[in-house]
Amino acid sequence: MNDPLSLKQQAISAAKNNDWELVATLNEEIITNNPQDLQALNRLGVAYLQLGKAQKAKVVFETVIGLDKTNILAKKHLATIKQKKTVAVPSFSAQQFIEEPGKTKIVELHRLSGKEILESLITGQICDLKIKKRFISIETDGKYVGSLPEDISFRLSKLIQAGNLYHCAIHSANTKNCSVYLKEKFSSKKNSDVLSFPVQRTSLNTNSEMDDFVLLDEELPVEILNHDSDVEKTLDDIKQPDSGMSYSNSNDS
Repeated sequence: MNDPLSLKQQAISAAKNNDWELVATLNEEIITNNPQDLQALNRLGVAYLQLGKAQKAKVVFETVIGLDKTNILAKKHLATIKQKKTVAVPSFSAQQFIEEPGKTKIVELHRLSGKEILESLITGQICDLKIKKRFISIETDGKYVGSLPEDISFRLSKLIQAGNLYHCAIHSANTKNCSVYLKEKFSSKKNSDVLSFPVQRTSLNTNSEMDDFVLLDEELPVEILNHDSDVEKTLDDIKQPDSGMSYSNSNDS
């Protein structure tokens, strides 16, 4: 018998390759040995949905709710089944959410859009950054999703206006929360040696994981790249362009 951790890792790998038959088989084995493994049950339910086995998925998600009445993921999928909606496969590559201290950051959005927009979001979906007067608006397909916190908005606005470019993608979303993955694509000469997302040295060796909404609600390991930052310029070192101009940032990968 394979150990649960090995089966879990194999199931995640299979899901990344869209091998839903294997995902179902692996999680069925996990559940045989641990019928109350909520993560495995949720993974199994999503696998059944992807295989077109909605009724079997419904039974699995109802089992989850029986074990945990507050389980958001199971509730979300049961609602999807009831409304006969198409289940969207998470859109991402294995390298999409690599975390590089100083150059990437996962940010919780503020001033969120309505429930309909939030429910339509898919992990990995590309977003645009739109600079407003007091904050940066996050949009996808021309629709407002939310805004970056004011401190991050202020910092990135100055860096963008001085020539930086950023990639932005949905990291996770539900009807109450939404986070995005931000990555510095290009740093201008004016921003030389300025970190987009300052980090404390004590955090450079910290391992982080994707949250439960990525890839069928499962946690995926995020690779941490070593990054030295002995000397860092501040935003005050950046010469800013004339005020009163409007900018939008292109995020095509």
